[in-house]
Amino acid sequence: MGEQVVAATGQMMTPHTMAILSFALCGFANLSSIAILLGGLGSIAPTRRKEIARFGVKAVLAGTLSNLMSASIAGFFIALSGASA
Repeated sequence: MGEQVVAATGQMMTPHTMAILSFALCGFANLSSIAILLGGLGSIAPTRRKEIARFGVKAVLAGTLSNLMSASIAGFFIALSGASA
């Protein structure tokens, strides 16, 4: 895997950066997860759909933080191992 240029800045992305970005972006914390959460849990407890929807945004934020934490831990271990990717 070679280095890739970031179009906006013209700077090169290292394999280390691409590995961290892969961990950060390849998670399930996105807006469609709210619909999946509402559909799955809403069928189990149809009377509590409003409450589930209210906590959906908080769940996506928690999932995003979890993805970013995984990326930072992966970056730490990649840096410790001395590997380039």
